[in-house]
Amino acid sequence: MPCGPPAGLIFPCGRRCSCCFPAKSSGNPNITPVPTSKVHVMPPSQPTHPSLGWGRFLFPSVAALAALALTPLTGSAAESVYFDFRLLGRSVPTASLAHFAETGEADAALAPYLRRLSPEQKDRFREALTATQPVDVVHLSQWFYSPIGEQILLFAGNLIETEGRLNGQRAIRAALIAAAAEDGEISLLDVIDHFPTRDLRLDLNQVLSVVRQVEAERSETLAVVEAISQQSLAAAAAAPVDVAALPDLTQPGPYSTRRLTLTLQDPSRSQRTYPVDVFLPENLAAVPGQLPIVVVSHGLGDSRTSFLDLERMATYGFVVALPEHIGSNSSQKAALLSGLDHDLLNPREFLDRPLDISFLLDELERTNASQYQGKLNVQQVAVIGHSFGGYTALALAGATIDFASLSEECTPEANILLNAAQLLECRALELRDDPAVAQRLGIEGVGDDRVKAVIAFAPVSHLFGPQGIRRIQIPTVILGGAFDIVTRVVPQQVEAFSWLTTEEKYLYLYENTSHTPQLTRLVTSVFHVYRDFDQGVEEALELNRDTSKTLAIAFAQVYLKGDRSYEPFLGSAYIEAVSQEPLQRHLVRELPESQQFFSE
Repeated sequence: MPCGPPAGLIFPCGRRCSCCFPAKSSGNPNITPVPTSKVHVMPPSQPTHPSLGWGRFLFPSVAALAALALTPLTGSAAESVYFDFRLLGRSVPTASLAHFAETGEADAALAPYLRRLSPEQKDRFREALTATQPVDVVHLSQWFYSPIGEQILLFAGNLIETEGRLNGQRAIRAALIAAAAEDGEISLLDVIDHFPTRDLRLDLNQVLSVVRQVEAERSETLAVVEAISQQSLAAAAAAPVDVAALPDLTQPGPYSTRRLTLTLQDPSRSQRTYPVDVFLPENLAAVPGQLPIVVVSHGLGDSRTSFLDLERMATYGFVVALPEHIGSNSSQKAALLSGLDHDLLNPREFLDRPLDISFLLDELERTNASQYQGKLNVQQVAVIGHSFGGYTALALAGATIDFASLSEECTPEANILLNAAQLLECRALELRDDPAVAQRLGIEGVGDDRVKAVIAFAPVSHLFGPQGIRRIQIPTVILGGAFDIVTRVVPQQVEAFSWLTTEEKYLYLYENTSHTPQLTRLVTSVFHVYRDFDQGVEEALELNRDTSKTLAIAFAQVYLKGDRSYEPFLGSAYIEAVSQEPLQRHLVRELPESQQFFSE
């Protein structure tokens, strides 16, 4: 499939194709530190153009670099940034960049290059040079020596080369660590200052290719958001609902709850031991009938404690279980960053996570009569998952990993900016060394017949491919944020939704929302979306959270208890009625017919 600008909503890159560039050797660079001094500068004022545009800061800086490369060179320097563009080569002394960053003025060596730039572009370029980020040098070092960190550096090294035109992976890592070790913060200029070869070579051909791909992704996402928004609004207008007449699911239900903490040990998996928090009605006998079960799976580097507020579901007559996935949780992340482990996860987590939940259901079934008065309905289970937990939910729903297609996409040249979750997905390929595990995940599947419905928030899903997703035949919700910079909404949520063949499917899209509340705060600040808030950022995020919990309660009522009176909560009219700018929410049951999506 050719790579290029999208036609309508045809996926241009990263979806069963590779928008990429030739790989370079990552040979060991000749480490010859160049003595330089760090420059500390107050960054210029922030731009004032809120937009769905992760390329807004990338483009002006690249435009500046391109101008430097295309302007006739009148001098040279030993310690320099060297720009390769097509057949041209240009260099700029690092001292000139430092002077510009500190004063905002270009010296004689730099001035000819900046003539092509507008004042705004010059400000953006200076900002890109000086913007600082506080970091812990130990954490930074541990991260960039981990497999995922090394893959990020390998991608960056295709753009930034050493003096000998080798992939800059190791040199970039050395520069980052050296800069962070100096005073606990880094900037682009710091990295240039500490780059361990006399010349830093920037391959502008590849940089501009990456930028074009990112901008194509931006345009595509904007088109998707607009199409889904219009369809959701039209559906809401066609079937309005009186929200005031509906029960308020943002409030607790009729049952008081209690919390149990279990410690499970699975003898079939080397005594894998993990805790589970269980919320259930205080008086089980007061709840008519049996209680369906809702299991919540947290994301990579997260913890079950992030979802304790889903206890609210127990007040409506459900049992809510929150397992801790011990090999890919916050404790594992802390072990990596502190030096106690070398990896963010063991790839076996792709198997162990769904097995954690199946074993949990086994234990609840085994102890149902003795500990729960036989009130648990272990045959009516919903799984809710976020991010890697979304993968877990979809796998338990029956999806299988497409190892063949994943292998084609996981190349050193792939543009990870288009699909950052691929850094995690590609780790699954390591499981092919164990044929039994690969057979289980790729052919047999880990689907559990007790799971009757799933909700996947910002899921990692592209690794399943169309054939794997089509194996899901139970009610499914997929929810994505238009500002998600981790699991991009188009390749990870919209495309997965397009592959679903189950009749009961829902795609929710949250505008100006990222992967986590922390990232939403960041992107709304960077793009100045907060200026559009009628209320504060925290209030808007809380409304998002309440809306998601309402969705979960209504979905479980309809598909686990069979109570159709909650169906109005699952329609476009409801979601549009409770939607508020700038975090608008939309719902579609099918993708717009006028749009084209690749399904293979």
